[in-house]
Amino acid sequence: MKDKTIILFRTLLRSTSSFNILKTTDDKKKKGKIIGGYIGMGMLYLMLIGYCFLTAIGFGYMGFIDQMADMAAIMICGLSFVFTILKAGSYLFGFREYEMLMALPFSEKTIVSSKFLYMYMKNLPWNLSISVAMLIGYGLMARPAIYIYPLWILLSLLLPVIPMLAASFIGFIVARIGTAFKHWKVVQTILTFAFVFLAFSLRFILEGLFRNNDVEDVLAGVSDKTQQIGSFYPPIGWFTKAVTGGNILPAILLIALTAVLFELTFRIISGSYKKMNSTMKTSVAKQSFKMTTLKRKSPSQAIAEKEIRRLFGSTNYFVNVGFGYILALVLGVVSLFIGLDRIIGVVVQGAPVTSQMILPAIPFVVYFLTGMAAMTTCSPSLEGKNYWILKSSPLTNRQIYLGKIMANLYLAVPAQLLTTLLFCISAKASFIEMVSFMILGVALCCFSSVFGCACGIHFMKLDWENEIEVIKQGTGVVVYMFPNMILTTVLLLGSIFLSRVTGTVVTVLLAALLYAALTFVFALRVEKLSQN
Repeated sequence: MKDKTIILFRTLLRSTSSFNILKTTDDKKKKGKIIGGYIGMGMLYLMLIGYCFLTAIGFGYMGFIDQMADMAAIMICGLSFVFTILKAGSYLFGFREYEMLMALPFSEKTIVSSKFLYMYMKNLPWNLSISVAMLIGYGLMARPAIYIYPLWILLSLLLPVIPMLAASFIGFIVARIGTAFKHWKVVQTILTFAFVFLAFSLRFILEGLFRNNDVEDVLAGVSDKTQQIGSFYPPIGWFTKAVTGGNILPAILLIALTAVLFELTFRIISGSYKKMNSTMKTSVAKQSFKMTTLKRKSPSQAIAEKEIRRLFGSTNYFVNVGFGYILALVLGVVSLFIGLDRIIGVVVQGAPVTSQMILPAIPFVVYFLTGMAAMTTCSPSLEGKNYWILKSSPLTNRQIYLGKIMANLYLAVPAQLLTTLLFCISAKASFIEMVSFMILGVALCCFSSVFGCACGIHFMKLDWENEIEVIKQGTGVVVYMFPNMILTTVLLLGSIFLSRVTGTVVTVLLAALLYAALTFVFALRVEKLSQN
């Protein structure tokens, strides 16, 4: 690897690392936010480590000790592929500092390689959490030779590279096809959505394949399963053979293939790199203009419409925020044709659960799709270096943040209510139940918008170089998702059991009152933050 790639890679890390800010700043509030973000991410890593460790122990007690290596490799590769395919386009193409980098003595291959290494480093804590946890479980159960431990860690560091290269190449293909069209952003968004939906449905496709091949027989024969995994994706088989059998040849094959694909992928991408980025940096002006009457709008309304235009103008923003809305509507429409019970059967894998049993949980199920990625968690930070324009305008912070909350409500409420209505029709809910579900749905959307805004303002980051840093990796996003997911899960399960005592309508309305109270509390928090 060339020295220039390492130099550029280290510069990217230093310029975007919050650790540098923590070392140099004297602002206690800023330090507290950074430390709080580290604590939040640390909790997520600990949860992942605990889950992987328990999975490894469970495999060991079932007698599938060698399968721990397979499971570790599958989890690392799968997670790396999904994470990369969602952000590869933003990191590799059309990024903000493109002109500055191209003016420096760096080749296209050096730039794109350093960007890839930056993505790899961002994913590394997740991959190491999986690898170390599974290794501890494997060590306790298998008692391998000492050299297996460093070999496991070394190869697990290489495992995510090939899936990330594949995801990056898909991002390149999507961007390459998209830039061939006049409205390339629309084409790129559609293609990205297609790949995301494919990745989302891959789990159910694999389950169907295993079911057709009698997965019980596969589990009964450990060697047969290993051969199936190895034949489907050889690097997993090489990893397993190297760390469980002490075979060095598979390790050498994995290292060699990774190096060859790394070099080949970025040689291909760099060939049309300038042309693609030039297209992305060039805006197309309309040739026809039409005079219309100017409409007067409130400041908050104008901010809301501006935020929605930004959402539809950014592929990464729209895919990460809009995917849940679209998926919710798709499932709602599908439930009308095949029935909600069949969808539930696929999710719970044939367990005896019906739509009537989980009827009170319908608003929470929909909210899992529409409320886990609120625009308001990242919209304050997305102002970035243009934040001074808003601050210099005759707008108060209260008007600005109200506009961002309204933007989220304009999208979340219709998606929540329409999907809930479709689910209710499929589940044959009564009219009064349907109305109560709608009330709870509105309360959930209001809570999501206001709580997300409180997190987004408190953990605002304006010095980002790539929008994906605040859309997917922002501290505000993590702080919002973690308690929101736990609270929604608790109330989803609680509503099912409580409805047996108080009835569905009363249970749902009590939940709506709780979320209304939480919305009021966080609205006061937003009001206080807007005064700073």
